[in-house]
Amino acid sequence: MPPKEQTSLWSDTAIRMLDGYRGTLQAGDVISRDEMELTSNVLLLAVGGAGELTMNGEVCRIGASFAFHAVKGTSFTLTSKSDELYYMVIAYQAVSLEGAPQELPSYRKHPLQISFVQPMTAQTEWVQSAERILAKWRRGEGLECFHAHALLQGMIYELIMEYECAQGTAESDMVDVVLSYISSHYRRDLELNELAAVAGCSVRQLQRRFKQAKQLGPMEYVIRLRMENASRMLQHTEASVGEIADRMGYRDAYYFSRAFKKQYGISPLRYRLAHAAKKETDYRDALLQKGTESSYDTAQGSVIGHMRGEYRVVQPPQRIAVLDVQYADHLLALGLSPAGSVGSGSMSVSFPAYIRDELEGTELLGTYEYPDLAALERLSPDLIICTEVHDSHFARLRQIAPVLMFKRNENWQHILRTFGELTGKREQAQCILADYQRRTALLAEELAPVLAGKSVALIRPLDSLVRVHSAAHRTGAVLYEDLGLPVPLFVAHASDTAYHISVDRLPAVQASHYFLLSNAALQEGPSATEQRVLGMLHTSGQQYVHSVDAAAWIGCYGPTGINGIVDEIEQALLG
Repeated sequence: MPPKEQTSLWSDTAIRMLDGYRGTLQAGDVISRDEMELTSNVLLLAVGGAGELTMNGEVCRIGASFAFHAVKGTSFTLTSKSDELYYMVIAYQAVSLEGAPQELPSYRKHPLQISFVQPMTAQTEWVQSAERILAKWRRGEGLECFHAHALLQGMIYELIMEYECAQGTAESDMVDVVLSYISSHYRRDLELNELAAVAGCSVRQLQRRFKQAKQLGPMEYVIRLRMENASRMLQHTEASVGEIADRMGYRDAYYFSRAFKKQYGISPLRYRLAHAAKKETDYRDALLQKGTESSYDTAQGSVIGHMRGEYRVVQPPQRIAVLDVQYADHLLALGLSPAGSVGSGSMSVSFPAYIRDELEGTELLGTYEYPDLAALERLSPDLIICTEVHDSHFARLRQIAPVLMFKRNENWQHILRTFGELTGKREQAQCILADYQRRTALLAEELAPVLAGKSVALIRPLDSLVRVHSAAHRTGAVLYEDLGLPVPLFVAHASDTAYHISVDRLPAVQASHYFLLSNAALQEGPSATEQRVLGMLHTSGQQYVHSVDAAAWIGCYGPTGINGIVDEIEQALLG
C-alpha cells in the first residue's frame, strides 16, 4: 500500500469515547462480558492487586497492572484474586471521518481490530491518564468530552506502540510465534510440549488454535514443511536421498522415504526421476501460464505475447534496444549484448556498475524514466523491449521497430524464459534457471540453522517513513521464498509489497537482521532518515544491519543482478 494511502487511513481515523467507569473488586468479585454484551471496543486497566483475566474462554493473564484491549464481540472475565483490585473501563469506537476510506491498514493484524493484553510499563502514568479521561467524561460538557476523546486517542496510541514493540515475544499471537519457531527449527526433533512452551499455553490450547488457523496440527505442519523442502532438494540439487534425509532431521533414510511417500505418493528417488522427465513440459507450461505474457508455437514460428499484442519470431532479432536495464541483464546472461539500453542516474547517466564492462559496445539511450527517443531512432534496432511505463511512447516506438511491452514487475524467471524463446537461447535460459534453483535450495539449507529463532527484514528509509518489504515484493521474494529466510511477524501476513511506518515504530518489526536499502551511492551520503534508522538499530546492539545499494537490489532485476543479491545475502549472513 502506498505511503500516502496508509497515512490517510490513520490520519482520517478518529477515536470516539462511548462510556467510562471505574471501581474496586474484592477477592472473588468478577467483571464479565459475553459476545452479545460487548458492542464496542473496550480498554480495561487493572492495577493494585492480583487478578485473573480470561478471554474467549482462555486464561491469558494472571496478575495485575495490565491493559486489556477487547474488540467488539469479545467475551472476557476479570476475577479478583486479592482483597482489592482497582480497575477502569473505557468503551470506545474507531470511526472514519466523513469521506475517508472505511477499512484500516491491513499489515499482519491491525491493533484496533484485535484483542490483546499488554503489561503497563509505566503503571502510574497509565492510571493518571485514564483517571483524567474518566473525570473529563463524567463532566459531560462539550469541550471536556472533546478533550476526553483526544486524551483517549493519545492513550491508545501509546498502547499500540508498546504492543507492537512486544511483537515476536510470548505476547504475540501463539500461532504466528509457533509458525516462526517451526520454520527455524523443523530440521531437528520437535515435540508438542516444546511448541506449547514457545506459545506460552497448554498443548491442548495450541493444537486447537493451530488447527483452526492452518487446518492441520502442529506436528503435521512440521512434517509437511520437511517434505516440501525435501522435494525442492530432490528437484534442484544432486544431493543423495540419505543426505537430504539427514538435512531434514531424519537419521533413518528409510523412515524419511516412508514419510515422503505418504506425502507425495511415490518414493523420493522416483519423485526425482519423474521431475527430471517433466522439466521440458514444465518449461513450456511456464511460458503458457496465465498472465500478460505467453508464448506458443505455430507453423510459421514462435509467437511471444505481450501487453500490447503478439510478436511472431520469424528469426531471432539481431539488434535489440531495451528501455529497462533489467532486460539488458537478461540478454547479457544469455550471451547477447543489446544494441542500445537505457542507464541510470540523474546528474550523470551511465550503465549500472555490475554490468558496465559488458555493455561497452551498447548505445546509451537515456534513462528508464526519460528514454532518449532521438538516439533510439538513430540506432535503427530490429526490436524494442519496454515496460508499461513507456505506454505513452508506444505509437512512436512502433514507428521505429516492432515493440514488446512487459510488466516491469513481472517475475524475472518468466521473462528469462520468454527471452530464451525470443532469441533462440532456450537451453541457455533453462540452464540459468536450473543453476539458480539449485544454488538457492542449497543455500537455504545452509542458512536455516544459522537463522534459527531469528528473522530477516528488508527495509528502505524514505523521506520521513521506513518501508518494510514483504514477500510480495519482488526482492522480498528472493529473501523469503527463494532462500526461505524467516520473515518478521510484522509483515508475515501482509498482502501488499510493503508497509510504511515511522522511524519511531521500527522496533515493532523485531528482526535480528536488517537489509537496509540505501540510496547513499546516488546521494552525498545517507539521508537524515537513513541516519536515524542506523542510529536506532545500532544502539540496541542486538541487531545486525547490512546496508545494500537500493538501485542494484530493486532496479537491476535480471539473472546477474539477482545472483548478485544472493551473493550479498550469503556474505552478510555466513561471511
